[in-house]
Amino acid sequence: MNLSRKIIVAGLLASVAACAPKPVAPPPPPPPPPVAVVIPPRPLPPGNASLTQILPARGLDGRFVTANSGVTGDKAFWQLKIGLNVAAIGCRGLEESTLVSAYNNIIKTHGKVIKSTEKSVITQLGKENKNNGIAPRDRLSTQLFNYFAQPPAQRAFCPRANEIAQIVSSTPTAQLLEQAPAHLARLDEPFNEFYQAYAQYQVDVVAWDAKYAPKPATIMTPATPAPVGTTASVTLPSSGNH
Repeated sequence: MNLSRKIIVAGLLASVAACAPKPVAPPPPPPPPPVAVVIPPRPLPPGNASLTQILPARGLDGRFVTANSGVTGDKAFWQLKIGLNVAAIGCRGLEESTLVSAYNNIIKTHGKVIKSTEKSVITQLGKENKNNGIAPRDRLSTQLFNYFAQPPAQRAFCPRANEIAQIVSSTPTAQLLEQAPAHLARLDEPFNEFYQAYAQYQVDVVAWDAKYAPKPATIMTPATPAPVGTTASVTLPSSGNH
């Protein structure tokens, strides 16, 4: 092959190469799928409590101040007896039979202490209210019955009441008043724990609403146009006589 033919072949090859289709670039990768936002359910009150539950005030120790806080002496035993009475009437779990049996034994064995402490409470309330103390005793009894019967705390209250009823039932009468404040404080713990849980629920629901609750729509109120045909009045200065 002479030189000219080599040049011609090379040119033809170059032309063919130039006419060949260029490789197509692969398509870009699809965008990543959007990250799913999982919204947790809005917090609910503990123990199926009311949305409008009112909590008592807290003491300096951070615990809630209840009708049983700091109660001592005869009144402590009297309030303890009311709490156990509520439990014996209302608790229907596994502890029902032993709780009722222990409470009935308390009534039978410690009847004199029950009567004497109630008389002491009536006298104390009578001095505070300047009356015979019966009506204040009844009001306090109703308050305590309603307190110990709060449904959200019953799951923890009933086994605690059963535990304490067994102890009180077998305690010598001479030691009842000495031990009553400690027993009353333990019987009150389930309610304080419920209040603590409800206070935390209030914090959690505020945080949830701030993060997930839909924002209220902003409504723009159009300006009210002036009535057609009205003109602004202009007060001209008086010319005066010169």
